Amino acid sequence: MLSGEQCRFFRMAGYLPVGQVSSHEEVAALKEEVSRLLGTPSRSGAAAPENHMMRAHAAGGDGVNDGHVRVALHLCHISDLFRDHALNANVASTVRRIFGEDPVVLTSLLFNKPPKVGQALTPHQDLPYYPYLGDDDLVTCWMALNEVDSSNGCLEYLPASHRSRITHRETGEQQTLEIDPDDIDMTRLVQIPLKPGEGVLHHGLTVHRSGANRSERPRMGVATLYVQASVPVTIDDFPYPALVPSPAASR
Repeated sequence: MLSGEQCRFFRMAGYLPVGQVSSHEEVAALKEEVSRLLGTPSRSGAAAPENHMMRAHAAGGDGVNDGHVRVALHLCHISDLFRDHALNANVASTVRRIFGEDPVVLTSLLFNKPPKVGQALTPHQDLPYYPYLGDDDLVTCWMALNEVDSSNGCLEYLPASHRSRITHRETGEQQTLEIDPDDIDMTRLVQIPLKPGEGVLHHGLTVHRSGANRSERPRMGVATLYVQASVPVTIDDFPYPALVPSPAASR
């Protein structure tokens, strides 16, 4: 349960590190499930549908960025383990305190930055990707599956940027929407290093980015997106029905 001070910080800054979200055993099981879903590194063939995976474009002929999965979509809808993770009782209770009402899970995504070739994400807000949601309808919990820091691409937040929508431009690239860095003060970005199993919450309008992975270490994290239960999301808006935490989980 969030303290009053934590709630005030989230409302002021638009993000909040929340400490340990999953145990080491749960993290290990999720990483094994990633291997099964993506068909890597020791599995032959991916279990996740190809249209649920966003791959890196090959760069030249040197094998760099040779089609690794950058983002895997809708994991909580195709995997029991990721479904259980998305319905984490402690996180659901925390998000309920922020919303002031019960949350439901819209989806979950894996963000993957392999050693040396993992690509940066440019500054953006999440809500422009979900135009059917209102300004305060979305909270994301981002949990590290590996240790993340400045060398392998930890999240960076722009404090208090959740108070308004910022114009995004279409990139025509793998990350389809981004904020022009000249439109924000990049010097104010705050890095959030995390240990495996630790998480950070952010508001749907909080500007964030992450750097490339220039280290020898892997960098994976799973983002679970929560919306207010009272917000109607139809099959025309999103391809999967929302997942509903148990009543005890959201109290």
